[in-house]
Parts: sequence; structure tokens; C-alpha cells
Amino acid sequence: MVETGLAGMRSDMVKVTIEQSGEPSGLAMIMQQYFEQNIRDFSYKSRQAGKIDGKMAFEAVEGDVGVTLSFKGERIEITDGCADDAAMFVRGGIFDLTGIATGGPGTLGKVLSGKVQVRSAWKHPLFALRVARFMRLPKEMQTGNAATIRLTGWKLAAGAGAAILLGLAAYFAMR
Repeated sequence: MVETGLAGMRSDMVKVTIEQSGEPSGLAMIMQQYFEQNIRDFSYKSRQAGKIDGKMAFEAVEGDVGVTLSFKGERIEITDGCADDAAMFVRGGIFDLTGIATGGPGTLGKVLSGKVQVRSAWKHPLFALRVARFMRLPKEMQTGNAATIRLTGWKLAAGAGAAILLGLAAYFAMR
């Protein structure tokens, strides 16, 4: 297990650890540093993370490197490799994954075009939305234009998701 000691950490902060023996991958270390910084600098990020319960796997096609993020309320555990029991799987190029992990522009387009594959998100829509909200770049760090574009994209995605869920519910109700 790799834990970092951050000076000035509040006791109510969600803890982020890399769970493994040996040297963690660069992707695992990047995720850990990104989460720790956001949780330390923006208290609402810790509250958001504390409400998430479940596993998500990220796999970069370059080098077949992957990590599993286990959200467990008061802590986030990061492990190398993609867990088979993850509630959601995201696979794509490393730069696309980085953009998605930080809520970058064009996320929906990358998913719809097939550049990034997402599995199981439709089965766990609340989990997917909570993870996306937590991982998104903090609003204080966004430029005005990028924030507006991102917000519009999420509203469109949420609307489309709601329409799909309602359509599926109606379909199964009539069977």
C-alpha cells in the first residue's frame, strides 16, 4: 500500500491510497495525485467522493495499462489492473482517458464516436454521474468558456440518459 502524507490534511478528508505491493504504474500515481490535490484544495470534492460507493476500471490501450478505482465512502483505493467486478469500464487512448477523467471537452463525442468505450454505465447511471462529477476539474480551475461548454455537454448527456431510461422502462412495462 502506498500512502502519501499530505501536510495540512483535514481529518474529515477522504483518503486516497494505492493498494499494491511493489511499484505502482504511472497511471495509478497520476490518479492518486489528481484526487489528493482536489480533495485537499476543494472541500466539496471530499464530500462528493464520500458519497460514492463502487468500482470503476480505466484501461489505456497504449501498453495495456489499467487501474481500478474503488470508491468506499471515506477512502478511495487505486489498484493496478482492471477488476472484473467493476461497475463501469472505460477504455481508450491515454490522452482521451485523461480528458475524460478531468471532465474535459468533447467527452460525449469521444464516447459516441467509439474512440472511448464505456461499458456498464447504463446499468449504474447514478454511480457514473457521481464519479463524473467528482472527477471533473474543479469549477474554480475552469475557464469561463470551457466551463459553459462542459456544463452544456453534461446537461445534454443527462437528458439523453434520462430519455433512454424512460424509453427502456416503457418498453419493459409494455412486455
